[in-house]
Amino acid sequence: MKTTILRIICLAIISFTPVFYSCEKYLAERPDQELSVPNSLEDLQMLLDFYRGMNVQLPVAPILLADNFYLTTDAWESAQELERNLYLWKKDDNTVGPWLNSYRVISVANTVLDELKDIGRTKANSESWDNVQGSALFFRATYFLTIAQLFAPAHYPETINQQFGIPLRLNSDFNERSVRSTVGETYQQIIDDFRASAGLLPVTPTVKSRPSKPAAYGSLARTYLIMQDYEKAGLYADSCLSLYNQLIDFNLLDSSVVAPFERFNPEVIFHIRSGAPSVLFPSRARIDTFLYQSYANDDLRRSLFFSANDDGTHSFQGDYDGEGDRGFVFGGITTDEIYLIKAECAARSGNVDAAMQCLNTLLEKRWRSGTFTPFTAADKHEALGRILEERRKELVFRGVRWSDIRRLANDPAFAITVERIIDNQHYILPPQIPGYLVQIPEDVIEVSGMPQNP
Repeated sequence: MKTTILRIICLAIISFTPVFYSCEKYLAERPDQELSVPNSLEDLQMLLDFYRGMNVQLPVAPILLADNFYLTTDAWESAQELERNLYLWKKDDNTVGPWLNSYRVISVANTVLDELKDIGRTKANSESWDNVQGSALFFRATYFLTIAQLFAPAHYPETINQQFGIPLRLNSDFNERSVRSTVGETYQQIIDDFRASAGLLPVTPTVKSRPSKPAAYGSLARTYLIMQDYEKAGLYADSCLSLYNQLIDFNLLDSSVVAPFERFNPEVIFHIRSGAPSVLFPSRARIDTFLYQSYANDDLRRSLFFSANDDGTHSFQGDYDGEGDRGFVFGGITTDEIYLIKAECAARSGNVDAAMQCLNTLLEKRWRSGTFTPFTAADKHEALGRILEERRKELVFRGVRWSDIRRLANDPAFAITVERIIDNQHYILPPQIPGYLVQIPEDVIEVSGMPQNP
């Protein structure tokens, strides 16, 4: 049985890969259906539990595009071509990695959902059946949302009807031609999947690499924040924290170790991460100087998140994956992110006192004991400025900064201009609406006939 399941997993990850390509070009032959099609709830759950296939496929491109670190010319030149081009925001249609890896997971989720239709939901299996369906929907929505931050315009009133959304693959038929949805349809599908999963998933998962109800609520809060629907983002942040709200007291952590944070630590609601691109290793990626200097001396994040280099620069070590200096990028749902979403949404609604109270609840756990003075704000604008600053400082290297750059582009008070210097040449990425688009892989464009991003 175990051998059969392992073969099923391998086939699901490999054979179902070309969900957007023609089968003639990318499949030599159709896989043996007896091996490739799971036929029980246990089989389907094991597909979803395949950690390396489902939880380690997040693209690192959002990290490379944002402004939390910089590369020296030597480090940039030693990176792979796509990494170099993403870092300088150069046009590159060889983006098969982030596209392919994401749609692999989506394909597995769709396979599970299709096969689940043939397994009846009964009183005896209802808990397992609901968990399988809810988990598949959650994974599909998670990767839809991630690639939408790269290949689709930001969600603005002027973009929602544009036919530049992502292909919404909703079944496992790899012969079905991919077409681009509108931006509005892209985000509506993500919302629909997360909402449906929230009604099916348990409050407490067996392990944090499995989705849960708080994870679905937290993902909805993140999605609505990206969509700039701050009222709904705040409501779902509340729903998430009402079920799970643990915070770590950073005074209890050891900043002298390479990895101060454990995998599945108390703040992690759902664990998912990228691989380990060498360009993000501490020996190459240097933390933005102004970002590092923004942490007060008594702010424990200064020593827990960063390690000093011999040349006076700093590298990141505070990844919530628990690997510290391995270049992994954690991108899961955590309570600290949800507190920050709740604080921002309260500030945007004009409830300054509630916003600062929520922010201070988080920050009190980050400062050296006895040194923290609660922050105050005179008005909505001051509160937002403080919260957005702390959002960047708290969620450094979590993969959300790029989404923040995109959604704040139309706000003159908080719009972000990103700058690079490579080989004494200055590169600038100013606020763009509806820009910030990565090119779709050229092979996908040729086979599907989809329009390429401008």
